[in-house]
Amino acid sequence: MLKNRIFRFLSVFCLMVILASCLTFSTVNADEIVGKMSSVYAYVLNDYLFTYGAMHTDNAGDTIRNNGDGSYDPNGVVYGEIINFDANDNPYLVIFIADKEYDTASCHVWKYNTTSEKAERIAILNIKMSNLQEGEVGVFSLGANNQKRYIIYKSYVNDVLQNTDYYTVIDGETFEYVNAPQVLSEIGVMDFSNSYFHSNVDISNFNENIGQFFDDLKNAAADSVTYENIADRLSDEDEQQIETVLKDVVKYSDFDIANYTSMDEYKKALDVEPNGDRFYLISEAYDLGDEIYYIRFSTDRSYYNYALLRRSDDAENGYQILKVRTDCIPLSDRELKQIKTDYDRNTLLYKKAKGSLKLCKESKYETDTPKETKEPIIQIEKSLSSSARLPIICIGGGIAVALLTILWVYMYSDND
Repeated sequence: MLKNRIFRFLSVFCLMVILASCLTFSTVNADEIVGKMSSVYAYVLNDYLFTYGAMHTDNAGDTIRNNGDGSYDPNGVVYGEIINFDANDNPYLVIFIADKEYDTASCHVWKYNTTSEKAERIAILNIKMSNLQEGEVGVFSLGANNQKRYIIYKSYVNDVLQNTDYYTVIDGETFEYVNAPQVLSEIGVMDFSNSYFHSNVDISNFNENIGQFFDDLKNAAADSVTYENIADRLSDEDEQQIETVLKDVVKYSDFDIANYTSMDEYKKALDVEPNGDRFYLISEAYDLGDEIYYIRFSTDRSYYNYALLRRSDDAENGYQILKVRTDCIPLSDRELKQIKTDYDRNTLLYKKAKGSLKLCKESKYETDTPKETKEPIIQIEKSLSSSARLPIICIGGGIAVALLTILWVYMYSDND
């Protein structure tokens, strides 16, 4: 019957409209912002550690005291944490330091700018330790309630609380509270006076705490890569060939073909003496396309190293060296995609090799544990901005409702 055909057509059409609306709403970029953000924050922390070093004590809870011999100079990064003050999509980097040059105990707050994809320092809370009076102690803490997070500074005189300041971040700007907010939990970070400095977090074992935080940022950047890891699927011949190249590239601490404008400059820059580092193991390998490969590897000195190689018949050992970083911060997914685009325009790249790597269908390394089966991941390209999604969803939903209304009126109308 005509009515049944129209019914089926409208039902299918409504379903397609609804599905299109849902897919538009749920479409996400495979490259999570946390990958690039973690990489950017890792570079910020790296600069702090290079400038100040990491403060450490022999034992957890030890106090650094002024013994009157001029050796009292607390200095270094004490603690770092990623804190989501305002439930923003991009949390903030908070670093606590002591600076002997300026005689200060400080808390620095950084935000990630999604437009420039760079970090911006938005606050410095400084306390000059020598300005504290006899018997006066300053305390930096982190506080929280069910909605927000806070940086808290308290001042005590002879163990009596004198003043409390509360700070938070809202939409990338820091605010100090006039009236004290309700804080349900509070954790001390460091306390100090004009004659002592004490960390409330464990900074023993050369401040293993800050080292682990640094590694967490590196791992978050590395884990954001969405390309398939083909390291375990390389043929023995291809793996040995890549390892031969990596045994040579470990001598470069920081090399990039993009820094050179001629082939002579490029080849001259490659001619450096070995530095004593030894290649150990390929940890990850990713095919970026056009025979460009991103290889992460470990050495006898560092776990975090990488090389970008172009597979070419014109290159020595079959691979042209594009970029090498040792003892470094791994590239995030967003950086990999951008660097691939940049290299596509580089005139110093050799022609890509004919054919491609021969990959095993499965990992060539057997494991005792059964493999976990995973559903295939469908990656949907992000073609609509977030600002355009809501109108499209509303329009799609409106069309679906209108069609369903017409269908209902038609179905309950007389057959005539």
